[in-house]
Amino acid sequence: MKKLSVAVAAALLAASCAGADKYGIPNADPVAGFGETVGAVSCDFGGHDAAYHIHVQLTVILPSGMTAPVPASIGVKEQCMYWLHTHEPDGKLHVEAPNETVATLADFLEIWRRSANPSIPDAVAAGLAEIRVVGELVASAESVVLADGLGIEITVKSFPSE
Repeated sequence: MKKLSVAVAAALLAASCAGADKYGIPNADPVAGFGETVGAVSCDFGGHDAAYHIHVQLTVILPSGMTAPVPASIGVKEQCMYWLHTHEPDGKLHVEAPNETVATLADFLEIWRRSANPSIPDAVAAGLAEIRVVGELVASAESVVLADGLGIEITVKSFPSE
């Protein structure tokens, strides 16, 4: 009987953990639409480094209190590269456009949804996260216009249930 109880407990634990990554972020596939324009952000073959290039720092804090990496290569695939993207998993967002443009945090989160696991952007869209810009709470990702040197923190309170 004891062996059966241990086996059942192990199976339940495995089932509860199977749908999340090592940070506890629920696994999900990117949504369709990669390559389509998002807001004022197009997807092309890049090469805009000298025209308009800014960096924004994004930190994501999970319900556990752990900091999650922002994935590398958000907005980057063989077919094209969005003007708003990441290179490394360091939270540095790059805007590399042919001329000055307006991009928002909402634009980045939508590009993230199309590029990688959408669980964090989906939590923001569902109102299950707080967004702070330079320490100040903001109402929405749409209201955050990306500017050079801007620091943004997303604190995920929970993830949408499936």
